[in-house]
Amino acid sequence: MINTQDFKITDNNFRFQKDDYKLSRIRDVRVKQNAIKDHLFRLMALGLVFSGIVWVICPEGFGYIMAPIAFIIGLITALISSRKYELQIEFQHIDETGIQWISVAKANKLSEMTIFKEQAQHLKQIIT
Repeated sequence: MINTQDFKITDNNFRFQKDDYKLSRIRDVRVKQNAIKDHLFRLMALGLVFSGIVWVICPEGFGYIMAPIAFIIGLITALISSRKYELQIEFQHIDETGIQWISVAKANKLSEMTIFKEQAQHLKQIIT
């Protein structure tokens, strides 16, 4: 269960549990409610990644049997790890990756989403 004590904002860092993010690199913050299409996309992506790894390791013979099994394992992994709400930050990386949205925390409960909204509002006030 996520609570407000998991979040900490210092002079130049935003911390969630053990993860630290420099405030100077955070461009924006949002609370995202994942829809069915987000979950389906994640299911397919993880399934394809798992089966792709099997195809790289053994491209013929044994791969024909294991790739569909790996795809199903990827689907199950995505189902187990999917969450309805996400607290995301738009983060400026120091390398050529650039700016991208990063999920800081994920949850399924509505009470945790309200905590996310409070933290997002507080963080927006600090970074602007």
